[in-house]
Amino acid sequence: MTRSTWRYRNRALAPILGGALAGLSVGAALLMPVSTAEARTAGKFTLAAAGKAPPIYVDANDAKVVAIAARAFAADVQSVSGALPSVETGSPTGETAIVAGTLGQSAAIDRLVAEGKLSVAAIKGQSEGYVVAVVENGVPGVARALVIAGADRRGTAYGIFHLSRMIGVSPWTWWADVKPQQRSELEVSTDRIEQKSPSVKYRGFFINDEDWSIRPWAEEHDPTGTIGPQTYARVCELLLRLRANLLWPAMHKVTVAFNLDADNARVADDYAIVMGASHAEPMLRNNVGEWNHAQRGEYNYDSNGPSVLQYWRERVRTNGRYENLYTIGMRGLHDSAIVAGHEADGVKLLEKVVADQRALFRDELGRDPATVPQVFVPYKEVLDVYRKGMTVPQDAILGWVDDNHGYIRQLSTRAEQKRPGGGGVYYHISYWGRPNDYLWLDSTPPALIGEEMGKAFATNSRAMWMLNVGDIKPGEKGTEYFLDLAYDFDGTSKLSQREWLKAWAARTFDPAQADAIADLLSAYYRLNFARKPEHMGYNDEELGIEGTDMSPVSYGDEAGRRLAAYLALDHKAAQIAADLPAGKRDGFFHLVQYPVRGSAKMNEKILSADRSFLYAWQGRASANLYAQEAVNAFREVKGATATYNAIGNGKWARFMDDAPRYQSVFSAPPVGRVKPSATPSLGVAVEGSVDALVTSPAIAAEDYGLRLNPWRNEGAAKDRLPVFVKATDRRHFIDVFSTGAAPADFTATASEPWIRIDRSDVRLGGDVRLWVSIDWARFSRNRPREGRIVIAGMGVEQTITVVADPATASSGTLVEDNGVIAADPHRYAALRDVGAGGWRHVPGLGRSGHALESGARTASAADAASAPYAEYRFLARSSGKAQLRLGFVPTFPLNGEHNLRYAVSIDGAPPQVVDVEANKNWNDAVQRATSVTATDWTLAKPGRHVLRVYAMDPGLVLDSIVLDLGGLQKSYMPPPETLAGTLPR
Repeated sequence: MTRSTWRYRNRALAPILGGALAGLSVGAALLMPVSTAEARTAGKFTLAAAGKAPPIYVDANDAKVVAIAARAFAADVQSVSGALPSVETGSPTGETAIVAGTLGQSAAIDRLVAEGKLSVAAIKGQSEGYVVAVVENGVPGVARALVIAGADRRGTAYGIFHLSRMIGVSPWTWWADVKPQQRSELEVSTDRIEQKSPSVKYRGFFINDEDWSIRPWAEEHDPTGTIGPQTYARVCELLLRLRANLLWPAMHKVTVAFNLDADNARVADDYAIVMGASHAEPMLRNNVGEWNHAQRGEYNYDSNGPSVLQYWRERVRTNGRYENLYTIGMRGLHDSAIVAGHEADGVKLLEKVVADQRALFRDELGRDPATVPQVFVPYKEVLDVYRKGMTVPQDAILGWVDDNHGYIRQLSTRAEQKRPGGGGVYYHISYWGRPNDYLWLDSTPPALIGEEMGKAFATNSRAMWMLNVGDIKPGEKGTEYFLDLAYDFDGTSKLSQREWLKAWAARTFDPAQADAIADLLSAYYRLNFARKPEHMGYNDEELGIEGTDMSPVSYGDEAGRRLAAYLALDHKAAQIAADLPAGKRDGFFHLVQYPVRGSAKMNEKILSADRSFLYAWQGRASANLYAQEAVNAFREVKGATATYNAIGNGKWARFMDDAPRYQSVFSAPPVGRVKPSATPSLGVAVEGSVDALVTSPAIAAEDYGLRLNPWRNEGAAKDRLPVFVKATDRRHFIDVFSTGAAPADFTATASEPWIRIDRSDVRLGGDVRLWVSIDWARFSRNRPREGRIVIAGMGVEQTITVVADPATASSGTLVEDNGVIAADPHRYAALRDVGAGGWRHVPGLGRSGHALESGARTASAADAASAPYAEYRFLARSSGKAQLRLGFVPTFPLNGEHNLRYAVSIDGAPPQVVDVEANKNWNDAVQRATSVTATDWTLAKPGRHVLRVYAMDPGLVLDSIVLDLGGLQKSYMPPPETLAGTLPR
């Protein structure tokens, strides 16, 4: 059995498309043995040549979506080759033709099956399955026919759009202006494809919080002046191209309710899209747009049940003829809690609501309620009601929810996994709410989506996957990955985040740039996962911007390293864009370059503002320049947004808003300013200290001292660098600055030949950063030594102490450096698995990008003695008290049968057991993307030690390991890894 291969005539592209096919995770599209009446050789079928293309035949009696998909595919062929196939409903004729149809609805397809010329055995009973095959002399009047046969109407549409993907047309061809590569001739192989049912039954997305992007855009571009039928037709086509089948429509008050325009539901049905509605909109009712208080009274089932029930009845009656997935249950009028007499009434009231809703299915549809697709979504407070013992009908889907920030709160227990209705998930990559929104950019890593949805799939939540995508744009990448997983979980989940991104980049843009784009996006997601751009204000949503705790002094200037990484990504994205074919650049800007630039400039704005306060405190004249850099970055975000909205000659006007909800984080930040000294002099600041050696400082506009507290390291000396350790061979910095308008004029002289001042960076205002390292070849002793660097100029002389420790260790050994041992979790020396359980490395996951996930996702809890563990070996230079700080991605316990516990032991001591969930500060954890727990230890002596981290429950995601031996500095991220001889200088 081999994978299908679709080829352009240009042979050089064949392996590229094969790789892209693997990346698309269409692993279920397998080739089967060819039947007698079908093509017997791996020949070719021509889709376009010499400006001509074979016609596409559909049955006039087939579902409307078949003709819709056929016309879209014809346009796709034209966009690639220039040749436009006609779409016909008569009897096929001609040398070659394309025939598309649904079993039982297409006479041509049914005839081929009845005559034994097309085998469809593999897709019988397979919802949304399809067969693609070339049939020789099987269709009357046609010598060779490319046949697409669907098990049902969506299967036929998916089969047609499969061809679109294979000729290089992106699902985002309209929604992100991704233009396919031009080819005058198109050919596909005659190999047969069979696609069975998708991994998840209902797969789709929710357009939400649409106030600032898609709604104002539709106001300009949809004839109805709102998100109406024309826009929804585009949305539904996108869903089909993404192999999805379910839509929750936009539902805020600013948007006309979906079902108030009957054409919206008709459009969805024409496109074979199943309609549902959000957790706050039971029975397809948009309450903020449809509930009339004056006519119906209060939206309260306890006191006004008959009126509410009639309201639901009317919708079932009008929309029951369509394919729907009804949300059952009830919340408040909008996104608020249900109104009940008192808390204890919640269970009984919701059970009555559900029972009465199900009775409507029998009364209005004449169907057994158990046969009507339903989902119960225990969102926010409803989960608490469910946990109190609410009974949900066994045939309804249990639609589990995340915490709005990407971490699923609960999944099915073993008993719930056996329910006939199964489980589902409602998941967010965009959110309006506490502790802070993230409505602007796409920042949820595919690795996190894969980890969380992998747990869902393993616990039989396979009936519905719904993704809150905000405004669709700019969540395209996360949306496509989520729906790839839902369509073909086995094929997609085998790919690492980077592998998927590479395949996505190859098929969306340019195979030659796929590696570069994958690396770019991998770094983008890692940086944004550590702190989302929307969360850089470090504030509650109602408050102004506050200072970050990304330190500009600790660990080689943590804040500076983060900003440099972002600006390098922005520069790299611009380079890639310049190298792409012209037709790919608009799509690249929307899908890659704008999110990268927006993130980079948001970080530059906030971190430059932070630096202006620090430098004003230190008396640097350059503080004013960093204040201006912050303002410039704010303006550059505006400029990038203007470019985004201008793409396509106004097609996207008003779509991108870089300040959704107009929160303070999007505004120009407060900054520190100084009055340069009238008698300028030289100042010196060293790594680790917020204070500086300075005379005649520039005068700060106000006292900024309190703003520096997040970075102030107790006991840090302003005239001494951190210790240089030979094993890690790091460098440390000294900043030399002027307090006046003229740059500093100085010399730097080392007292010892082994002290190397090996690089300087000239910074804003003429400040100079000296990077100091040790030339160990010239270091003659086997014990620590001390030296000095003298900075002299402008009438000032300052002396900085340098201490070098020649302690060594074999490469890769975890060692102590300045009172800290730090490691990413994948640096283990050994693993012990237990059965199917154990730790596994998940590349791309976590702030480190190298997290370990615990155990089989359905593993039973274990005690510490029998639990699997990861073992780490480290070399300490000191002894005595130590604190072990382990950082975890802030996931939740798998379900009610589990906690989220780990155990830890050093040197065989009795394990200490810690429950991560019990120790989690959720507000802080979801913004930092980490939950840090601590245990206290005593190291009896210096030397070698062994640390074991035991996984007692599934679902733990270990992201950082820090052993504080008394030297831990303040920083946002953990200290850099302290591995001997493995890190670049």
